[in-house]
Amino acid sequence: MSLAITLRSEFTKTKRSPIWILTFVAAMLAPALLLLAISETHDGGKPSDDIVKMAKGAWDYYYYQGTGIISFVFLPMFIILTSTLLPQIEYRNHTWKQVLASPQSYGKLYFSKFIIFQFVIIVFIIASIASIALSGVISSFLNPKFHFYAHPLNWEKMLLAFAKAYVAILGLSAIQFWMGIRFKSFLIPMGAGVMLFILGMINMLGYPVIDAAKFPINYSGYIFLEQYAAKVPAVLWSSVAYLAGVLAIGFFDFRYKKWD
Repeated sequence: MSLAITLRSEFTKTKRSPIWILTFVAAMLAPALLLLAISETHDGGKPSDDIVKMAKGAWDYYYYQGTGIISFVFLPMFIILTSTLLPQIEYRNHTWKQVLASPQSYGKLYFSKFIIFQFVIIVFIIASIASIALSGVISSFLNPKFHFYAHPLNWEKMLLAFAKAYVAILGLSAIQFWMGIRFKSFLIPMGAGVMLFILGMINMLGYPVIDAAKFPINYSGYIFLEQYAAKVPAVLWSSVAYLAGVLAIGFFDFRYKKWD
């Protein structure tokens, strides 16, 4: 059986799960929060910081804030949730043995599911970009002083920011994907992912215990902190290294796991 057929089969399975609903709903959360957070307010009769910054380039500032919110919180949490939901399609229906008995290699099964996982993440990012645009249009009507149409969006800068965020979460996606397949109970990978995410945020922003550049769970937020700008290239390469290493370990575990 070819890889294309395996991918088509894996994609078809996702249609019977809540993954796509979660993807598009989650993509709208950060833009909705952004719409509420950035408003045309005044402090003591003076223009707010938002108005001052938006006047210099409304779309660039709006997308910068949106990218930051998504990268710090929503993208990692989305990965934790979807990496758990994907393997649950087989666990919930008790079909792992049936899938493994089909005329497909373990490699095709494992990596096709991971490719579908990455496709879902990319769709989430694209939907987030579109949702931020819609949020900005609504904000332009609610806050005329923002002058959204006075300055065009720097598309190259915005897409580069999202591309960096995607590369930064590759390590996390591999770790969560492995845990999602490894454990039958969805509570273990989800609970472990959320706990590690919270601990990573505390370590990165509040009480550092280990070097945050070595902790892949929060890389997508790490790369947007100005104090770590010099380490961003190394962190992105580290994320790719975690991806390769954890995928290899995960596949070995998948290949020799005893399926009940």
